[in-house]
Formats: sequence, C-alpha cells, structure tokens
Amino acid sequence: MRELIIDTPRGRLAAAVAGSGRPVVLVGGLGSTRALWGELPAVLGRRFTVISFDNRGVGGSRLGGPFSLEGAAADVAAVIEAAAAGRRASLLGASMGGAIALAAALARPQLVTRLVLASAAARLSSYGRRSLTLLRDLLRHLPPARVGPALMTLAFSPAFHESFPGFVDQAAALYGLDPLDVPGALAQAECLLEGWDLRPRLGALTIPALVLAGARDPVVAAEDTAELARLLPRAELVTLPDAAHSPLAEGGAPLLERVSTFLSAQSSENPEAPGT
Repeated sequence: MRELIIDTPRGRLAAAVAGSGRPVVLVGGLGSTRALWGELPAVLGRRFTVISFDNRGVGGSRLGGPFSLEGAAADVAAVIEAAAAGRRASLLGASMGGAIALAAALARPQLVTRLVLASAAARLSSYGRRSLTLLRDLLRHLPPARVGPALMTLAFSPAFHESFPGFVDQAAALYGLDPLDVPGALAQAECLLEGWDLRPRLGALTIPALVLAGARDPVVAAEDTAELARLLPRAELVTLPDAAHSPLAEGGAPLLERVSTFLSAQSSENPEAPGT
C-alpha cells in the first residue's frame, strides 16, 4: 500500500493506494479514518486500484478548512484527480460517506463511473436527525476509547454479534477514536445536523448505482436508503434482511462479489477519460 498526501485549496488530505485496475475510491463515515476499512482495500485491490483517504477533520486530514458536505465532495474530486492516474473512478461510500459520494457525483459527474452507496440517505429525515443527535452525544460524552465499542451495538445485528464476535471486536478496535479526532468528528456531526437534501437533483444523475441497505439498520433507516435508490434513475437496491448498519461486512463474501462484479461492469460512458 502506498501512502500519499494530497494538497488541496482547503488543506492536506491523507490517502493510501492499493492494488491495480480500475480506480475505486472508498469514502468513510462519521468520525472514521481510512483504517476502519480494515482488509477491504486489500481484498478489492485484487481487481481494482483502491484509494482510501481520511475525511476532513480526522486522521491525517485534521487540518484545513471546516467540514461541509460541499467541501467533502470537493475533497473526493481532489483525491480522484491526484490518485487515479488521469482516470475516472467509482465511488464506494458508507453512511456519511455515501452522502459525500453522492454529492461528489452530483458536483463532478465527469469524474465518476459508478456508485456503491451503503447505509446512506439523500436527506436528513426526522428519524435520521434523532439518530445523528445520538451519535453526536456519544462523541461528546464518552471517553474516546469507549466510542468504538459503544457503536458496535449499532453497526452490527444481534445475529452477527453472536456469529462473528471476533470480527466485531476488531471493528471496535479499528474505530477506537483518537482523542485528537474528537473535535473533527464532532464538527462533522454538527454540520450534518444542519441538514441536507439532495433529492431534487438525483433525477439528473445517470451514473449507475448499487445501493445497499440493512433492514435492521438503527442509524440510517432502511426506508431512507430505499428512498435514495428510488430517486436515482439507474440504481439497484439490495436490502439485507438480517443486517444492521454495516451491510458490506454483514453480507460477507457473496455481497462483496456482487459489489466487485458491479464495479467491474463497463459503463456506457468512456471510463478512461476524466473530461472537463
């Protein structure tokens, strides 16, 4: 894996590149650094050039301008332009990362070939506001070392906890919040609580999308993710009946193969030309 620093007008971003093939950019969720992807970059790196980065405010991207959805979309574009070797890229975003990926595709569609959106929503619903307020309060009041273990009750379904306790423990450790990341994570949460609504613009977005939902997701309601899929002209919705907020992990090898096959498919547009 190759580490790199990307200079942008809003400050530096820390990123890493693994594998070879068509570029895929991983866009993480609230408060998480690229470490939370675990083995996924290596696994996808068998087929793709996988680019992961720290969102503005956390990890190696702590400095720079304040977090915003528009700014985060610009950061994604900067990552593609700096690390994709002149090629367009697919975006795989989870939770907040799904909203960022969607905003990036809306802002710079000429840079994006395909979208995988997991546990994501096109807007902040009433339920989403309550859920996000809970996450904000956990970040405010729990010691940083306790945030990861606490969030595992939301990330994975009861059945997954019983079947794969070691995996859950590993995910909790990967999400163990660095105390230096707490201000940035809180800034992300406060920004999102101001609300966003991308729905009016989705009808014009013709990029193919694979939308993943956990029917038991307590963070982003499956109904909100299904709404997102309905509004995207070229979206396919996959709902995992026993998954919570981490369908990419809970779906196991069969879902990962489905995601890889989707990302490998040839888009109708030329995937090599970034355009202008």
